[in-house]
Amino acid sequence: MVIIIFKMEVLAPKREEFLQTVPVILSKAAREPGCLIHNMGQDLEGENSFIVVQAWQNQAKLDAYWCSDRFGIFMGTFHLLKNKPTLEIHAVSFTSGMEAVNAARSRVKLMDTKSQQKNSQRSVK
Repeated sequence: MVIIIFKMEVLAPKREEFLQTVPVILSKAAREPGCLIHNMGQDLEGENSFIVVQAWQNQAKLDAYWCSDRFGIFMGTFHLLKNKPTLEIHAVSFTSGMEAVNAARSRVKLMDTKSQQKNSQRSVK
């Protein structure tokens, strides 16, 4: 799996145009072969900061999308941005869910309990 994170800062006067155009273009990416997840939202950093997160089945499917006319249209909206978008590409070797959180929290609780026991044994001596 390949995870893509686009971060974009829109020019303030172009925000409305961006919001009318880009979500429509990008929503169609969700139907592209190999697209597993596709989300866009406002970043917490500011009202003109947006983030797009995509998960792709593999690099070949992502490359095919990047070579598509649809992605070319998305790139044509970059004039609405304050700067070039930043892009992060993450190759994922495995995925997990809440069970990983629960396991981590259990390990920390166990370590805390052992630490407390050692401290109480020291104070008894």
